Amino acid sequence: MLVVMSLAFAALVGRAFWIQVANSDFYIAQGRARYQRRESLRVPRAKIVDRNGNILAIGEPIYDLWVDPNRFAGASTAQLEIVSSALDVPVERLKRYRLASSRFIYLKRLVDVDTAELLLAKEIPGLYGVRGEKRYFPEGALAAQIIGLAGRAGQGVEGIELAANKWLKGSVERRVVVVDRLGRVVEDPEYAGIPEPSANVVLSIDRNIQRMAFDALKQGIERSEAKAGCAIVVDVVSGEILALVNMPTFDPNDGAGKQMTPTRNRALTDAFEPGSTIKPIVVALALEKGVISERTRFDTAPGTLRFHGKVVHDTSNHGCIDTTEIISKSSNVGMVKISELLSATEMWRNFRAFGLGGLPLSGFPGVTAGVLHPPTRWRPIEKGTMAYGYGLSVSIAQLARAYQVLANDGVIMPLSLYHSEGGHLPGTRVISSATARSVRWMLEKTVEPGGTATMASVPSYRVGAKTGTARKNDGNGYRSGQYLGIMAGIAPMSNPRIVVAVMIDTPTRGTFYGGPVAGPIFARILKGVLPYLGVVPDKALIAVGR
Repeated sequence: MLVVMSLAFAALVGRAFWIQVANSDFYIAQGRARYQRRESLRVPRAKIVDRNGNILAIGEPIYDLWVDPNRFAGASTAQLEIVSSALDVPVERLKRYRLASSRFIYLKRLVDVDTAELLLAKEIPGLYGVRGEKRYFPEGALAAQIIGLAGRAGQGVEGIELAANKWLKGSVERRVVVVDRLGRVVEDPEYAGIPEPSANVVLSIDRNIQRMAFDALKQGIERSEAKAGCAIVVDVVSGEILALVNMPTFDPNDGAGKQMTPTRNRALTDAFEPGSTIKPIVVALALEKGVISERTRFDTAPGTLRFHGKVVHDTSNHGCIDTTEIISKSSNVGMVKISELLSATEMWRNFRAFGLGGLPLSGFPGVTAGVLHPPTRWRPIEKGTMAYGYGLSVSIAQLARAYQVLANDGVIMPLSLYHSEGGHLPGTRVISSATARSVRWMLEKTVEPGGTATMASVPSYRVGAKTGTARKNDGNGYRSGQYLGIMAGIAPMSNPRIVVAVMIDTPTRGTFYGGPVAGPIFARILKGVLPYLGVVPDKALIAVGR
């Protein structure tokens, strides 16, 4: 017996040595694994703000509540009624959950923090919650297509939420927690409060200018009963986009309406034939090449021109007019005659230099480069029609960027949806300052009486603009009776600050011409934006030195 007991104690001592000395690290780790768990804690998604710090998108804490039917069966009738009242879930449904065979059923998602924590504090058997976050958009539909949407997993799925996702989502923090036998956290020794989110993403958008453009576009679409529309406001010097609005739009806070939301940002993703708004770009090339001047005269009578088997029409017989009048009266015949002084390669290079056929900005999903075929594919008739805006396609953002070149004394800037406090990138010279000033003079004449853009005039300010009316092309040909009304322009002409471009898709009430359809929208935007930016009225100033 003594030998047996001695051997038993020796075995125990050996076992104790094995556990506590020789292999202690393994057993300590196994013990900790039964009460400790490493959790990932995602940093809250960063805010999106406008150039003045106004919040456009922010994370809002929420809970997803779920039940374990096996334990939820122990909830009393009174407790079920409390849950039913707080979450607006029928008691009968809650009773059915208690009979389910699974161990997990979502009770309700996106529950506000106060409601969820009040229920969880009542320690109802089988009721659990997972803390999460959803995005809230304080301005609602105002900038919906710019901001976009973020998914349940904290990933951007549309707009800036997608484009700037790597800056918005931040990093993932890890922590060690103590759990009970059911895996519930009972102690968090490393808890130090909710971690700080990443730095805000600051957009170039100005909320107030965005509101002005939004209201003007909405009113214009309602007046013309149009299918859709978009507008853009660009800072001339920096290329920053101050406003970008689209109709129809949606409220990103409306969860019920997200099944079929019009998230497409038409100003960046939709390309169309620009019509007469392209004419100043072609005239700029002809002036730069020295083949014409402001006063070069062209005979446009009788208002039609047979050209390579086709007939080019003007709205009326303008007779013999000079280059400035070709722009102000929008003569297609005159533009065809100017195009004959230029080669296809020269026109193509000029379009490219003005940003057509290329992306107007980078880093935003779905941005279109439009269509600009290489010059080797141009037939003579196509070279003529491109001079007045048919045969190529652009987005409203590309059109605004092209006019920015004219406004910025011939220097093109990349457009941007992000605000930079440290200055902007240097631009690239496209045309001379003298050519840019000459074309601006023609655009200003277009707004004066006798021009096609008189609807764009603004009291107290000198404005230059060009209208465009284009037949709608769906890719399979032109649609009968469907048009786009377009206007692009610059203000103030004495010292250009902003470019505004507007496109109205399929107006059905009244006229379809760009002047009366898009002009009032253009003018209303300028009436609000110019005083807001502190621009001094310059209508009394005379263009000395012309």
